[in-house]
Amino acid sequence: MNLASAAGICWQTAEADGQTKGVGWRMSDREGNALTNPDPGMKPGKTTRQNDQWNGRLSITVTLATAISVLVLISVGSVLFVGVWLAQRNTIDLLSANANQNIAYAVNRVREHLRPAEYQAEFIANRIVRGDVDPDDLDKLGTLLTGALAATPQIGAISYMNSDFQSLQAERLPDSGVRLNSRDLENDQQIRAGWNDFTDKPQWSPPSFRQSHGQTYINMAYPVRRDDELVGVVVATVSIPELSAFVESVDAQDPAQRFILYGRDRVLAHPDLLGPYPGRTVDNPLPSVDNFSDNILASIWSEVDRYELDLALAEGVKGHALNIGGDQYIYVYRTLEGYGPEPMLVGAYIKSSDVGDEIRRLIISGYVGVGALLLALIAAVLLGRRIARPIVNFSHAAGRIRDLEIDQIGDLPGSIFREIDNQSKAFNAMLHALRWFELYVPRKIVERLIKSGEAGGTVTTEQEITVLFTDIAGFSTASQDMTAPEVAELVNRHFEILGACIDAEEGTIDKYMGDSVMAFWGAPDPQPDSARRACRAALAMSEAVKKENEERRRRNETPVHIRIGIHTGNATVGNIGAPGRINYTIIGDTVNIGQRLEQLGKVVYPPDTEVAILISGSTAAALGPDFETVAAGAHTLKGRTGDFEVFRLI
Repeated sequence: MNLASAAGICWQTAEADGQTKGVGWRMSDREGNALTNPDPGMKPGKTTRQNDQWNGRLSITVTLATAISVLVLISVGSVLFVGVWLAQRNTIDLLSANANQNIAYAVNRVREHLRPAEYQAEFIANRIVRGDVDPDDLDKLGTLLTGALAATPQIGAISYMNSDFQSLQAERLPDSGVRLNSRDLENDQQIRAGWNDFTDKPQWSPPSFRQSHGQTYINMAYPVRRDDELVGVVVATVSIPELSAFVESVDAQDPAQRFILYGRDRVLAHPDLLGPYPGRTVDNPLPSVDNFSDNILASIWSEVDRYELDLALAEGVKGHALNIGGDQYIYVYRTLEGYGPEPMLVGAYIKSSDVGDEIRRLIISGYVGVGALLLALIAAVLLGRRIARPIVNFSHAAGRIRDLEIDQIGDLPGSIFREIDNQSKAFNAMLHALRWFELYVPRKIVERLIKSGEAGGTVTTEQEITVLFTDIAGFSTASQDMTAPEVAELVNRHFEILGACIDAEEGTIDKYMGDSVMAFWGAPDPQPDSARRACRAALAMSEAVKKENEERRRRNETPVHIRIGIHTGNATVGNIGAPGRINYTIIGDTVNIGQRLEQLGKVVYPPDTEVAILISGSTAAALGPDFETVAAGAHTLKGRTGDFEVFRLI
C-alpha cells in the first residue's frame, strides 16, 4: 500500500451527515516521494504541539541556556567583580597615597619655607649671645643682618631690637635690593605690647597687619638673653604674599588648589592673597574663611551635601567631599602645629572630575567588564540554543513519526558535536527506512499498533465493513502495445488518483492486484458510515478519472475506463498470515461479493462506459438521500446461488 501517494486532483466534495466535507488531498510525485515541506522545524501536528506545552518537564533549550548562562555569570561575573573590586581598591589606594604624599609634601615644603627664618634668627641671636657681634656696633650688625637676608629669599625682613626698642632692620626691596633701617620703636604700642610675650624660647607670633606696609606678616621671634635677662630679640619676618606665592607654585601641573588656614576660620595663604586684599586691619589681619573670595574654599566647613571620603588617609590627614553647584569637590588637609598660638591647616581641594586618569580608567574598565559579561551571557544563550536545537528538532521529528506524519519530516542536519551528529545520521537512516515501510503498511494499522503498544491491538474479529474493488477495463489488451515503463507509469498514476480519493474518506487500501485496487471501510476503527464513505470515494474516483482522461485525450493518449464494485456486510478482519509474515486484511464472502460486483459491471454497463459503479443492496440501504442510485435488477453472481439485487451509483 502507498500511503504517501496522493494526487492533488481529487477536489470532489460530498455531503456527509448533512455537512459539506472536503475530500482532501496529499501531494506526492509519481514515485510516491513526499513533496511536502521537509523542514523539521515546521509547525508540528496537534499531538506534537501538545507535547511542546508545559507538562511538568523542563525545556532542554531553556535548561542549557540557563545553565551555561549561570556558569558564565558565576565565573566571568566573579572574575569581573574581583577584578573591578581590586581595581577599585588599587585606585582608592593610589588616590589615598597621592593625597597623603601631596599633603606630606606640602607640609614639608611649608616647613622648609619657614625653617630658614628660624635658622637665621637663631644664628644671629647666638652670635650676639656669644659676643661675636656687638649689637651696639650697627655696622657689623647691619652686615650680619644683610648677609642673612641675602641668603634666605623666603624672608622679607630680618631685624634686631634691643630692650630700649631700638631696632636695626634689613629689608628686602622689590628690585631685589636690601635696605637697612634703624628705627626707634619705643612709641609703637603694638611693639611694646608684644614685648612681654617674648619668653626664653623661640616662637612664631600671631599674624599681624602693618598699616604702613598694607600687608600681613608672620614673625619668627628669637629672644636674646644674657645672664637670664632679655636684652633683645631677633625677628625674621615672612609676609603673607610670599607664603601665598609658595603655595601657588608647589606644582603648576597639579589641578589641586592648595591653601593654608590659620586655625579653622582664617585664611593665611592662598593665591588670592598675592596682592592687596581688602578688609584687613590691625584687629583682623587675616580674611575670614566664610567670606573669602574663593567660594570653594569658603564652603570647606559647610555641612550641606557633605560626604566622608573612602580613602586610606595617613595619620593626622583628614578630608571630606562637598557638592557645590552640581560638582563634587574633595578636601584633604592636615594640622601643622608650632607656628603660632593657633595651628596651621595645610590642605588642598580638587574637583572630582579632575582627579585624573585613574578614576576614568576604573570606570572604563567597569563598563568594558560589564559589556564583556553581557556578551558572554548572550554567547552562552546562543550556544545553549545551538546545542539544544538539534535535540529539539529530533524531538519534534520523533513526535511526527509517532503520529505517522512521515511525509512532513525532512532529514535532520548534521552537527559539530559528534554524538548529536551520530544521532542525526541514525535518525535519518531510520526515517528513510520508514518511508519505504509506509509504502507497504496501512497507516491505520500502524497507528492502532502504536496506540496499543502490541500486536493485540489488531486482533482478528468479525465486523461489518464496506469493501470496494476497482479494475481498469480492457487493461490487458491495451497494455500489450506499451513498454514496461509506460505500463508502470500508467498504473502508478492511476493508483495515485484512486489512492488519494480513498485516503480522503479515511479508507484502508488493502492491496493492489495488477491494475485493480481493493479497499475497505469500517476497520480497524469502527466507521458506522462506512457505506457512505466508500460511495463518496467512488464518486470522487469517477470525477478524478474523467478529469484525468481529458488530459490524456489532449495528449492523444487512450482514456482509461474503470469498473467499481462496492458491498457492505460482515467479514473477518485482522492479522492473517504465517507468524513470520502477516497482513492486516479482510476475508470472507463479503469480499468475494464486492469483487463480483466489479466484474458484473461488464454486463450492466455499456462497453464504452468511462466509469461504471455497482453497489449491492445492503450498501444502497445504508445510504442516505444525498446519494442517487438506480436499480440495475437482480443478478446471479459467480460462485453464489440465487439472485442478488444490484444498483448503479450515479
